[in-house]
Amino acid sequence: MISIKAFSKHFGSIRALDGIDLGIPAGAPTGLVGPNGAGKTTLFSVLCGFLRPTSGEVRIFDLPPLTPALHGRIAILPQDAALAHSVPVIKQLTFFAELQGFARREARVEADRVLGLVNLRDAANRAPEQLSHGMAKRAAIAQAFIGSPDLILLDEPTSGLDANTAGPIRELIRATGDQRKFVISSHNLADIEDLCVDVVILNQGKVTTHRPISELVARSAALTFNLEQAAPVNVIEKMLAVTGVTQAEVLGDDRRRLRVRFEAASEVAAQVQILNALQAAGITFKDMSRGESLEQKVREITR
Repeated sequence: MISIKAFSKHFGSIRALDGIDLGIPAGAPTGLVGPNGAGKTTLFSVLCGFLRPTSGEVRIFDLPPLTPALHGRIAILPQDAALAHSVPVIKQLTFFAELQGFARREARVEADRVLGLVNLRDAANRAPEQLSHGMAKRAAIAQAFIGSPDLILLDEPTSGLDANTAGPIRELIRATGDQRKFVISSHNLADIEDLCVDVVILNQGKVTTHRPISELVARSAALTFNLEQAAPVNVIEKMLAVTGVTQAEVLGDDRRRLRVRFEAASEVAAQVQILNALQAAGITFKDMSRGESLEQKVREITR
């Protein structure tokens, strides 16, 4: 779906991206992570045609960015995207749909559809400055879904949002991920780990790793649980009371992920005791995986 060969982007003497070779396939969401200044936003900008490469080749669906045939097939949510003040949200989204080729009547229908995706129909006639931060973020995300693009680039889609607002955005990505490709850039690595199958790690303008997340974090001496409900406040205390457990942490704004590390030498016994402790505490989980955190691995790779 995305093919990048010998690609570089320089700003004077600054090499924002330097000699990148990268292939991102169609399918499940891909994460794009790295420290500030790694080149993530620059890469998104090149993919959308906002910037041109200094050298190298970029292809999306086998076509270079800005090719007319790509019109409407690619959408982006920049990190600080904001709609214009004083103009009702529905009117702005209708205008964006018209720019994509919708007739006036159909554009209004499409604007209403994408507002429904982010549960904002009730705020359609309000101006952006009349919305809360979370609602304004959802309105910006709605814009990225206009025309049902095949590729959506999301830059920090849940940044600054509380759990009640971020949760529905994650669910929207999950619910529509079989209809399009998402590439998600975020400093919230719990989001990346939760939503994405593979991850591209950028550091100092270079791709240091592109691997499946399950392969990257695989390790026997840790268990990660996706909980049915938010973790109770005493869950870490209960886990640390288990023989062999060395660390426990609750992940995500919604407190629905729990990671427990234990001594590798006592792997089988520790796993059994951890499961027993969860059951005794009445804590249920949707699924369990073995491995350490993506955040820890990214820190190791980019330090």
